[in-house]
Amino acid sequence: MIWFEKLVAVSVIVAWPVIPIYWLPMRLWPGLKKTLGPFYLIVAGLIWLLVALALWSNLDSLLGYQVDFPSFLRIFGLFFLILGLLLQIAMAFKLGRRIAGIHELTGEEACLETSFPFNLCRHPTYLSHFMMFFGAAVFSGYLVLFLIALLDVLITIFLMIPREESELERRFGKPYLQYRQKTNMILPDFNKLFSFFFRNGKHA
Repeated sequence: MIWFEKLVAVSVIVAWPVIPIYWLPMRLWPGLKKTLGPFYLIVAGLIWLLVALALWSNLDSLLGYQVDFPSFLRIFGLFFLILGLLLQIAMAFKLGRRIAGIHELTGEEACLETSFPFNLCRHPTYLSHFMMFFGAAVFSGYLVLFLIALLDVLITIFLMIPREESELERRFGKPYLQYRQKTNMILPDFNKLFSFFFRNGKHA
């Protein structure tokens, strides 16, 4: 099991920089995606590769501090990790290449998604990130993963979501404002979740 804990930790450490390297600049400076277009993906990919190699070469230091949580907490963390991963997979099927923001780089038109799982909360993709990162941190016990999870929440809540919602309001206007008013930002609406699974898939 130790090897699996380490595999989970390494995967998170190496993958997470995609968010501040690729997504954060796209949200803070929308002109980048308009100026660079698809080339932005290449630039961000090269920067991520360099960062990932630097992190890989310092794994021993990054994984130097670990908390030995009780088994029930570790199982709880693994459950959240798997649940977040399943939600991310569901989002990938739902959005297709839009989940990677390719449509923003190519200037394609986007539609306002309000059906499941977007009727449960406005940002199910970010919710999946939170669940995966915190779940991985509790499951593995590595302190660096708690730091990553905390940074992810702070960056997402205070920087990415406000900019993204301003863009959605500008793009879709009143329909988005109505959707935002009746839909939670991150925490799912469990009444709608219950309705989806136990009332023939009809949303409340």
